[in-house]
This record gives sequence, C-alpha cells and structure tokens, in this order.
Amino acid sequence: MMLSTAVGFWVIVQVVVDLLLIILFIVFMRQFRAGKARQESSGIAAFPQVLEPLLKEAEKVAGQFETQLKEKQCLVRKLNEQLDSRIISLNLLLNQAEVCLASHEKASWGENRQYKHVYDLQQEIIDFGEKGLSPQEIANRVGISEGEVRLVLDLKRKFQEMEESSQTNLQQS
Repeated sequence: MMLSTAVGFWVIVQVVVDLLLIILFIVFMRQFRAGKARQESSGIAAFPQVLEPLLKEAEKVAGQFETQLKEKQCLVRKLNEQLDSRIISLNLLLNQAEVCLASHEKASWGENRQYKHVYDLQQEIIDFGEKGLSPQEIANRVGISEGEVRLVLDLKRKFQEMEESSQTNLQQS
C-alpha cells in the first residue's frame, strides 16, 4: 500500500510539473508575441535566444519524468500481478478449507481425499487447461468448483496478456 502511494505521488508530481511547463510555455509565447511588436520598436532580438535554452531544459526534464513514470507503471504492473497471484492462492486455500469441511461431513460415506498444495493445484488446473479440457472437466478432476477453475484460467490468461503487453512496451521504449 505504501509503494502504491509513493507511485501515485510521483505520478501526481509529474503531472503538476508538466502542467507548469505548459503554462510557462504559454506565458512565454504570449510575452514573445506581445514583445515582438515592442522588439521591432526597441530592437530587442535576444528574447528567442533566451527562450530556446529554457524550452530545451523543460523538454529534458519532461523526458526524465516520462522515463520515471514508465518505470513506476512497470512496478505497479508487477505488483498487481503478484497481488492477483496471491488472491488466487487465497481463493484456492479457502476452497480447500471448504472441501475439507465438506469431507468431514461426508466422512460417514468413507470419502478419503488427499489434498495438494495451492501452487500444485494451480499448476494442475493450468496444465489441464492447456490440454484443452473444459472448466467443468477440470473442476471434476481437481475437486473444486467450476467458477474457481475459470478464475484461475482467466487470471493466467490475463497474466500472459499483461506480460506480452509489457514486453511490447519495453521493446517500443
């Protein structure tokens, strides 16, 4: 939460700096246009030469902020991926707890089931999905609800899409 706040702070700082640069540019351009008439009468020709280095410096600072913003966005994307992965793990753990409670209720039927680690269960779901099994078939084989199977498969697909888009963005940068 603290890192997200820091990233948000730097994004806001960059937006504010960019807005200030735009406002300064507009003010200088208005003064330049107004000064152009005065320049003809007073002979001041140095104003564009003074303005040009300022604009170059402003462009350089804006470029640095843009680079920092891209880095922050990449960090936020990675943190979101990790958070989504942990949410999946928690959902699978909750499901296992529900299955465990249900198995205790069905103990009179003699149902004996061996439970797997969350990551193993996730990988098993993904493997079955890659083999082309439907979510219903996977749910029956793994022993969890179809909705949770869909959740794991959808999140895996989203992770792959985010990874592809981040690689594309990094290649374009």
